[in-house]
Amino acid sequence: MTDPTQDALRFQVMWSRLISVADEIATTLVKTAFSLIVRDNHDYACGLYDSRGRMLAQSTQCTPGQAGSTPTVLGDMLRVYPAEALEDGDVLICNDPWIGAGHCPDVFIATPVFHRGALKGFTCTCAHHVDMGGRLGGTDAREVYEEGVIIPVSKLIRAGTPNDELMRLITRNVRMPDKVVGDLRAQIAANHVGAAGLRRMMDEFDLDGLNDLADAVCARSEAALREAIATLPAGEVRHEVAHEITDDAGDPIRLRLRLTLDGDGAHLDFAGTSPQVMKPVNAVLNITRAYCVFPFIATLCPDLPMNAGAFRPIRVEVPEGTVLNPTYPAAGMYRSLLSYFTVEAIMGALHKIAPERVMAPSGTYPLWIQKFSGRGADGRTFVTHFNAQGGQGAFADRDGVTAVVFPGNIASTSVELFEHETPMIVRRRALIPDSGGPGRHRGGLGQETVIENAAEGRVRCALSGGRFHVPAPGLSGGAAGGRGAIRVNDGPDFARPDRADLAPGDVAVLCQPGGGGFGRPDLRDPEAVAADVAQGYVTAEAARRDYAVVLDPATGRVDAAATAALRDRTPATAEA
Repeated sequence: MTDPTQDALRFQVMWSRLISVADEIATTLVKTAFSLIVRDNHDYACGLYDSRGRMLAQSTQCTPGQAGSTPTVLGDMLRVYPAEALEDGDVLICNDPWIGAGHCPDVFIATPVFHRGALKGFTCTCAHHVDMGGRLGGTDAREVYEEGVIIPVSKLIRAGTPNDELMRLITRNVRMPDKVVGDLRAQIAANHVGAAGLRRMMDEFDLDGLNDLADAVCARSEAALREAIATLPAGEVRHEVAHEITDDAGDPIRLRLRLTLDGDGAHLDFAGTSPQVMKPVNAVLNITRAYCVFPFIATLCPDLPMNAGAFRPIRVEVPEGTVLNPTYPAAGMYRSLLSYFTVEAIMGALHKIAPERVMAPSGTYPLWIQKFSGRGADGRTFVTHFNAQGGQGAFADRDGVTAVVFPGNIASTSVELFEHETPMIVRRRALIPDSGGPGRHRGGLGQETVIENAAEGRVRCALSGGRFHVPAPGLSGGAAGGRGAIRVNDGPDFARPDRADLAPGDVAVLCQPGGGGFGRPDLRDPEAVAADVAQGYVTAEAARRDYAVVLDPATGRVDAAATAALRDRTPATAEA
């Protein structure tokens, strides 16, 4: 193949075609998946690779954690099955947390793409499966062995012949084999569609392979991110995040970051971060790296096409044996309880040098995801997830978004679909007034969800959340968002994520936390405060207490004179 960049138009068309093929993979996966978490929550990632295992495109919809883990997956698979050991019709599988995305429900399936008798590349999907065995949820797991069956890099299909022994091993270890097998087959089918798309593309553009094209697109993405990072002030800053989860000695887990910007790249050094713990919150290096790259792309160039080149400007160093780079067999089912906080550490560091470019900490992390298992009216076992989140942190120029999954980038669970698939009923789902952190720009609101067990028998559940004790703080004078809470019926609030058995009629109450505010609350536009009160986001009492805004009780309009007098009594600020 000649240099693909010689003809700029042709190069751009080929690059767009790659992303289109990746999107075809994603569409096929969604249309054929069996489980709600893949089909409707869109908890997946899809990618294309060249024959060396270098990622050259991802689907438009991906979760940052899975998407950020995929650049290295094919390299690890090729170390087990080198190119010469692969045949046309092979399909590889792996869910080893240290190779993939940090916990065993994320299953990677890769399909070698042969064309004109030679290996040209790979298609790959990662999907979060509804169950991989182990203890349901495993909120108190101490080792990875408790969290489900681990599949090392293996051939699920060998030269077109299914590996029935491996499939029997998988189905024997999961609670819902029909859905797990259905989703595995959906991944295989999606990869097949992507492989066909790559072959058509190579024929149409008369490409002998994908390696030269991969080098070109990766170089462009790398250069674009380096250029964006160069717009930030060069230098070194440090930031530390103290988590409400404690280490094995009972002290708060700490994520320590030294961020160095050198003009065209970023170096993130997490030396001093807490040692790994015997709790299911350890985040393997793959997932840590994913959420270190994500904030730079989201903040500086959100339209950047993702490929291996986009990861090169960000160098991440994490000492082995820490909560952000644990050694086997550390538990990590709920690794998002910590990995998402790398975003807060990075934003906190960047705030010290470029405050206008960052967002305040969010109530959307740690990820709140609930798992339920029981028997439906037909006597069959069900296992499903329920996903809903709180409020995003505010920015220097706008409010935080309410009830969004950030930074996970998956959809909230549809109440109607959840009730269709389970004997559970969502009795309430509503925003929580005053839960968004006060600020010149307000944090996104948290929400309350009440889920009732309407089954005839008990339902086991693993209830995971956070910010129970330490709310999302504000930035630049902004205040913290509301805290989170989980309880069963009228019982005490959970001190940490935990399991529970719901008897018929019992309810699980989930109060997701709000995001932190940005800027002093007394600088917020009084009319914006009045609008918040009118919409039920802020109470009239909080408007006066937190924002120094007085509203006419009869009309709800701003009492300009009373507000001015009240604000005159607040400390002056030099903030613009």
